[in-house]
Amino acid sequence: MSLIVLLWVGTFLFQGYIYTEPTQGLYWQAPATAAILALGYTFWCLTVAYSARASTTNIPVNTIFRFTPWEDMLDQPAPRVSAIKKSVNKANEGKDGDVVAYVAKKDDQGRTLYKDTTIRQRPWLSLDVIAIEIEQADQTKTRFNLVKDDAGGQFISSDGWVMPEDKNGAPTGIPKKFHFLRLILNIVFNVAHFFAWYLTLWLLLRFQSIHALGLAIIMWLLATLILLPMILSTAGEVAMSRQTQVALEWILPPLAV
Repeated sequence: MSLIVLLWVGTFLFQGYIYTEPTQGLYWQAPATAAILALGYTFWCLTVAYSARASTTNIPVNTIFRFTPWEDMLDQPAPRVSAIKKSVNKANEGKDGDVVAYVAKKDDQGRTLYKDTTIRQRPWLSLDVIAIEIEQADQTKTRFNLVKDDAGGQFISSDGWVMPEDKNGAPTGIPKKFHFLRLILNIVFNVAHFFAWYLTLWLLLRFQSIHALGLAIIMWLLATLILLPMILSTAGEVAMSRQTQVALEWILPPLAV
């Protein structure tokens, strides 16, 4: 309804100013244009709302100025990390040795640091660490093997999640994974969004092509900077509530009546 009012009034005033008179079919052209745009925004929101890992801070298909092709496994650094050391026993060379548990702590600047679970809470010790293991909310454990190169070290899981080391050799706490499909989807959605504005202004609302192009740039920018961040954030909240509901149904199956 908001789009109908905006397009109807805006087209009537603007075309009345730059042309002899506004388009004669405005009574149906404005609702049709608004319906096409609203359907596009609805489909975009549903794509986010039904994403398995979407949240208010991790929107898989976002605006061109806010999207990232990298997906975060966790919304915040892992609260607990187990450091797996290499075996010091020559008979077990190449196998796992001691496992040291670390918990996440915040320093005075709000940065996440990992300290062991002893009374002294000693900071992360990277000596002889060959892998780490984190436990997610559903109690599944993921192992990340340490891979060293000229640029430094990274903890990499078997399915491609990456967690770089910080300057102290400790994990950053949030595994990331690059998704080429996510990159393509973000480009397609944002380009389609612009062309939806351009084509509807040109073909439906009967603006001249050059005027439709200029108006499409303005409306695309306004929608990208103001409208979409609000509605996609709401879609992220819906996704989080769906994930919570699914998790509860898995943990606490419905009782038989």
